[in-house]
Parts: sequence; C-alpha cells; structure tokens
Amino acid sequence: MGEAEELLEVACAAMAQGDPEACRKALESFAAEVGREPLDPESRAACERQLTRLRGLALAALEGLDSARAWLRDLSALLGGLDVYDRGGRQRVATALSTRAQRF
Repeated sequence: MGEAEELLEVACAAMAQGDPEACRKALESFAAEVGREPLDPESRAACERQLTRLRGLALAALEGLDSARAWLRDLSALLGGLDVYDRGGRQRVATALSTRAQRF
C-alpha cells in the first residue's frame, strides 16, 4: 500500500470516528502527495475504491446528523421547546438547530 492509499485509509478512519478535522487534514495531505507523485494505474484504482468508501461514510454521517436534527425538532415541537444547559449548568437561551455543514 502506497502513501496516498494510507492517507485515504486515515481519512476513512477519521470519518468513521467522527473526526472531520482529521479527515480534512488527511485529504489535504493526500492531495499534496498526489500532486508531488502521480498515481500509477494500480494505485489509482485502489484510491478510487477508498474515495468511494469515504464518500459512503460521509453520506452516512450526514444522514445520521439529519436524522438526529429531525428527532430533536420533533421532540422540541412536542415539548414546546428544549431547555439546553452548558457544562457549567447555565441555561443556554439559543436553542435553534444549526444548518447542516456541506464539507464533503
């Protein structure tokens, strides 16, 4: 397994662990590596498989987040709102759900 393939493996592992920042860094390193040393046909095919896997992981994460947001919206509607507290025990006033990120 070449360095480019290993970087994609790291990116996939980071995505599976829910660490988008580590995934982004691995992908940036992958892009730099491929820029320095182009892939041979065998490595290219392996990298394409890893990128397809990474895309699937990213889509699954997005679907999970969308599902959690929908669940929270439904729960909030049923309860008339959600009281959210920070780690210090102080109530947070803003309880709006953020829009989904489009990183991948």
